[in-house]
Amino acid sequence: MLKKLVIKNFAVIEELTLEPSAGFNVFTGETGAGKSIIISALGFLLGERSGSDILRPGAACAEVEGEFRAENLPPAMKERWNAKDGIKIRRQADPGRTRAWVNGAAATLAQLSELGGYLVDFHGQNEHQSLLKPEARRDLLDRYGKLEKEAAAVHSAWEETRRLEEALNAVSMSESERGRLLDLYKFQLGEIDSANIKEGEEEELEALWPRLKNADKLSTLSREAHAMLEDSAGEAEKALEKLKGLAVVDQSAEALAARLASAAIELKDLSGELRSYAKDINSDPGEVDRCLSRLDKFKTLKKKYGADLPAVLARAEELRVKLGSLEDLTLDRSEIEKKLSAAAAKLEKLASALHDKREAAAKKLSAEVLREAAGLGFKEVKFSVDAAYDEANISSFGGDSVEYLFTANPGYPLRPLRYTASGGELARIMLALKTVLSRADRIGAQVFDEVDAGVGAVTGRLVGRKLAKLAADKQIFCITHLPQVAAFGTEHFFVEKAVKNGVAAATVARLDAAAREREIARMLGGKKRSTDLGLKHARELIAESG
Repeated sequence: MLKKLVIKNFAVIEELTLEPSAGFNVFTGETGAGKSIIISALGFLLGERSGSDILRPGAACAEVEGEFRAENLPPAMKERWNAKDGIKIRRQADPGRTRAWVNGAAATLAQLSELGGYLVDFHGQNEHQSLLKPEARRDLLDRYGKLEKEAAAVHSAWEETRRLEEALNAVSMSESERGRLLDLYKFQLGEIDSANIKEGEEEELEALWPRLKNADKLSTLSREAHAMLEDSAGEAEKALEKLKGLAVVDQSAEALAARLASAAIELKDLSGELRSYAKDINSDPGEVDRCLSRLDKFKTLKKKYGADLPAVLARAEELRVKLGSLEDLTLDRSEIEKKLSAAAAKLEKLASALHDKREAAAKKLSAEVLREAAGLGFKEVKFSVDAAYDEANISSFGGDSVEYLFTANPGYPLRPLRYTASGGELARIMLALKTVLSRADRIGAQVFDEVDAGVGAVTGRLVGRKLAKLAADKQIFCITHLPQVAAFGTEHFFVEKAVKNGVAAATVARLDAAAREREIARMLGGKKRSTDLGLKHARELIAESG
């Protein structure tokens, strides 16, 4: 659960502190006010890649910090980040790089992303990230059916079968072929291992490279800007003394003196930040060569061994297994064949048993989702969780491929949800799934970014009710344009954009009961000001949603 979110100089947000409730948090405001930027900032905090557009104009650095409760983290991850009392994540971005810390310790983007997978789940109208991934569908079905132990047993049996297959291949080849492969695999593994690939290193170097490449230019510009600000700060201090003397004679000048005092402090702070920025710029040619060399090395490894570095590391593990099989020939061919036959039979038996249980869980899950969907405005919808079994292609996860099948049209066959449903239908089906799976899903916070888009007032009310139900077990964040959804919120935040010092700035206000009524009245009538009739309707809507 998110306890606190602090955003500074991120896109249109200059500075924002948000302390959401544990239940249903609603965000509303005019189109373009910056509501989705808050969600983008949260995604940035949890490892999403960033572009140069996130930095607020005139700012040297963007920063997002979040405090979370850590109940959902695995024990090993809690220990890794010393998260007994919760977890604090901070991430900064400047024009050349991003940096991140978890409970004060430096963290990579990959580590942030891993943490984020346990902390927040993001759902947009066309981006239901977790539930549309094949592996996530299978994993959620196993958690729903409480089949984790059975799935782990299949995984272990598959690994044993694979090991014996490699051993059989090793004893079946000639001595010369075995020697050739030993040399090849040792060379390939040595090439990968010698690179000493670190998690998240490639992303960090790719972000750092433009800064290193342009170090001289960055240093010159920042030092020149610092010198100018230093002069300006000095002039501002002198002008302030003049204004203070003016205010002694004419009290109406006190406001001017106060404004200049504030500006002088800001100029001094900016000057100090620019000084630090200039000092941090690394123009060491050796560092440039090291960065370029590492990136070239990664490029070579990916060309030889995999599409990305995780694939390269996976290839290294494959090579270790192959080498182990080639080097350990203590068993003869007949003994290995006997063991392999037994292992394959065990794997098939476990995978088949797991399929039967998955099929039963899928049938039960389908029925529950249909019941939830009926309360979301679907009249004759059909939905099914399909666990198709292929005994000829059993992997470490078994022989099942899990698919969500759907049709909203009578007489039409069921087809994969991701191809069949419209944006609004997809959002509602996913909401039904989330409601059913809320106990199986370990993620404590759910973000719904305009999932009610494309639905009307009547269906919107049903969506609001479902989100409120989901908020009984999860922390919910919802950006909405529908008053029928907003009326169910336990905490209502209003997002507004204005121009500050010539630059657009978004602000967020927590609404009290009266302000909430006015905002929902505005949403009902589409007017900037609430009418008496609109307020009456807003109060009725809130009362009916309680």
